[in-house]
Amino acid sequence: MSHKMEAWNERIREVESKGDLSPEALTLIHAMYEELEALTKQNFNLRKTALKATSRETRMSSKLKDALME
Repeated sequence: MSHKMEAWNERIREVESKGDLSPEALTLIHAMYEELEALTKQNFNLRKTALKATSRETRMSSKLKDALME
């Protein structure tokens, strides 16, 4: 989990401990945090997959590249 996610989770716990919010608001905040966690994991996996896909592409040999640059 990223540092930012941990900080948000801590802030949620602080708000919960104060008791200033209604139960409905807390439920909504928790649902939004869970969705954010899921999207963060999905983003990480998509970035990893994209990186693998680009590294598998056929690369131009250095000799061919040098010849084209001339």
